[in-house]
Amino acid sequence: MRAPRFLFTFGSVTVDEIQIGSRGNVNVNSPYAMLQTLGIMSLFSIFVIVAIVANVVIRDDETGFAPIIRTTPVSKFSYLVGRFAGASAAALGILAMIPLAIAIGSQMPWLDPEKVGPFRIGDYLYALFAFGLPTLLIIAAGYFALATATRSMQSTYVGAAATLIGYLVMRGALRDPAFDTVSALTDPFGLTRGLGSVTRAVPMGRPTNG
Repeated sequence: MRAPRFLFTFGSVTVDEIQIGSRGNVNVNSPYAMLQTLGIMSLFSIFVIVAIVANVVIRDDETGFAPIIRTTPVSKFSYLVGRFAGASAAALGILAMIPLAIAIGSQMPWLDPEKVGPFRIGDYLYALFAFGLPTLLIIAAGYFALATATRSMQSTYVGAAATLIGYLVMRGALRDPAFDTVSALTDPFGLTRGLGSVTRAVPMGRPTNG
């Protein structure tokens, strides 16, 4: 699961023919480029997140381990919190491949120096923990709850597909500048107006030279 995201993101930084989003006149490792790439990759990682968080809930029932757990002193709340924390940590590890790929890709010797800004670790940490992690937790919590309620991978995947379709329809419906505030508040991936709101909080959010 990690390798495809790493390689695709690495390619978008190092190969002109591969592009994620529309960066415009910004450096390949600028905060804006990182946030946009992370947002887009998070959007298309919905089904990966579902596979991780839903599986930890349903697996115990399928393997027959759930009845054993219920006989232990572990409460249902503690069990679910532990499962959710572990699944979220695993998903975060996959998400971390995106800023890592940008960091490594931006150091490749064949890149035009004019397109590469200085390495600032704070930009990568901000992108992952202030931008990517909240999105991950929101998505993971929703599908974890759905999987817990339905005990069905199929139902959870249907829910993920419905979410993706609904998100894309809503983005189209809220393109009018009059809906800027609503668009930002309802965009968990920060790909439209929400991305602009977040990047303004990052120093040199859309730099051309740094």
